[in-house]
Amino acid sequence: MARSLWKRRSWLRRFSRQPRIGTREFAPLEHGLYPESCFREKLVQERRRAERSNKPLIVMVLEAEQIGDPDGSGEITDSLGEGVNACVRGTDICGLLKAGGPIGVILTEVEPEKVDAAKRIIAKKTRERLAEVLTAETVSRIAISFRIYPETGGSGSFDMTFYPELAPSTPRKIGEEVLKRSLDLVGSIAGLILFSPFFAALPVLIKLTSKGPVFFRQDRVGRNGRKFKFIKFRSMYLDNDDVIHREYVKQLIKGKITEQGAPNGVYKIQGDPRVTPVGRFIRKYSLDELPQFINVLKGDMSLVGPRPPICYEVEHYSGWQRNRLVGKRPGITGLWQVTGRSSTTFDDMVRLDLRYLNRWTIALDLKILLRTPGAVIKCKGAY
Repeated sequence: MARSLWKRRSWLRRFSRQPRIGTREFAPLEHGLYPESCFREKLVQERRRAERSNKPLIVMVLEAEQIGDPDGSGEITDSLGEGVNACVRGTDICGLLKAGGPIGVILTEVEPEKVDAAKRIIAKKTRERLAEVLTAETVSRIAISFRIYPETGGSGSFDMTFYPELAPSTPRKIGEEVLKRSLDLVGSIAGLILFSPFFAALPVLIKLTSKGPVFFRQDRVGRNGRKFKFIKFRSMYLDNDDVIHREYVKQLIKGKITEQGAPNGVYKIQGDPRVTPVGRFIRKYSLDELPQFINVLKGDMSLVGPRPPICYEVEHYSGWQRNRLVGKRPGITGLWQVTGRSSTTFDDMVRLDLRYLNRWTIALDLKILLRTPGAVIKCKGAY
């Protein structure tokens, strides 16, 4: 009983220390707009809500920086806040995307099929309302745009407006980036030197057993959705149709390939007819991955991180699955490779990547690197 009461009091103390909406820190400013820090927290909260509900998140952005405020009275900002708050729903959230910069309006609970109509209606209503409190010239100089999460199409960089918590705004975050990049540079140079005999022998084997170039280059999606040229030793015949893999990836992401339906519980194509005999050997021992040390040197990849997906794979990602590509560069090895590799479901792989991103430390990177040789030798999930 006493232990239960202590736990309850401990929980209440933690809860009472949390900032609450309505206090000075979280209350809207006089012009009805939440300050930048609070608006960012609400944006993160709504993004996560959209991921759970599988509904799009829309943010209307009003660019008013070019107007200026000559007398410093804040009248334009006050008028913008008044006008915007008057034409949005009570559930929508208005705030400053950046102090002294653009204004954002989080439009919550918009049905996917009504996104385009909602954008047109809200933009029209906003301009009409602003015309009542500002001059026609001022209103004409206010740019209204919309940002949607998640973006459609699966190509191009992700809109980092929806990830304000990842902004490298503190010396600690900047220091962590420098430390990880330093490890990448040292490790990739060491890797190229250590595995130089393979760089001499494998090209000969590849050229002798199949026609085509030694290296295979492919567009992959990297950090924050940025595309880059991914390099591997070629393990497939030339001019292959990727229809088999496209369909397999689609079904895998949608969860239609279950453990019972996957051969030997492995979530990767086995006996792929596109793979050459030499390709099967170098894939088994992950030797085809060695040229990725070059990607690390160029800054496209890291030694440790989530695996970089193919562009058509990302097209099928839901919102929460896209988060595996945000914040860190993709890696040659990672938590997935040293734990489940291809014997896990796609969602489990994503969860491992998210766990890595949320708990990243340089010590975790070193631990994964030390476990990688053992995972490679066991050949578990390598096909």
